Amino acid sequence: MSPNEFLAPRWDELVARLALGIEPTDPVRRSRIAWPLEVAADGVPYPAPRTLRDPRAGPWDGTDVLRRVERRDSCRFVVTLRDGTAGPLELRFLDRAQRYVPRRMRIHLPDPVDTGRIVRPALFPGAAYPVPTGALGVRGQVLRGGVPMRWARVEARRPGGGAVVGRAHGDEHGEFLLLLEPAAAAGAELPRPLRVRVAVFGPDEPPDPDDAPDPAADPLWDLPLEEAELDGGGAEALAGARLPDGYREGVSREVVIGLGGPGREKFDFS
Repeated sequence: MSPNEFLAPRWDELVARLALGIEPTDPVRRSRIAWPLEVAADGVPYPAPRTLRDPRAGPWDGTDVLRRVERRDSCRFVVTLRDGTAGPLELRFLDRAQRYVPRRMRIHLPDPVDTGRIVRPALFPGAAYPVPTGALGVRGQVLRGGVPMRWARVEARRPGGGAVVGRAHGDEHGEFLLLLEPAAAAGAELPRPLRVRVAVFGPDEPPDPDDAPDPAADPLWDLPLEEAELDGGGAEALAGARLPDGYREGVSREVVIGLGGPGREKFDFS
């Protein structure tokens, strides 16, 4: 038995070191998310035959079998460094209250795995998101062939191009909530009404359920698995600013943003 690292030999010592800290963030409020979320190992949540639920599940966790990442009272999640801990970690981020749109990410850890790494994946507003007072934006739905297009990506820019002033992720119903950054409505010469150009992105080819292991057992079967490397350009992916592989722009048009709360628009992805 190896000697203790901190305590006298007469004591039993167990030291847990952090391999990865996960702090989901709200890109609208620009802060960590305090509402109860779930971070789980990626996989098929409802396999057949059913297996036992993880005994460490919290009171708000669902009935699926995916292993949860431990959540601390600080609203951060922790992956501890253990023998054999290595990347990549494939995770899914869930909010059963639908305040945030889910994401799936493959996070590549450095080799060898060191300690103290923290990632801050952004989760974008969902259907039940509490819109802050005075926020400007638009609620929308993306259709493809007359049916909702799942997991769209949306960007807003001021007319004529320029920097992005808002981003959104679509949900499984093709719906999104796009809230503009404060800079979009700043300045003494703010036009009335405010106009932005909204671009919608989606997969070049619609996902085929026949290519999935078991779509009926996984409601997120076609949600893209995004790549993020901690020692590379992973920050853009974590922030939700990089399109998933295979996505392209399908429709772009100018939208008038009202001052009385988010309006509603529909987009036909082609």
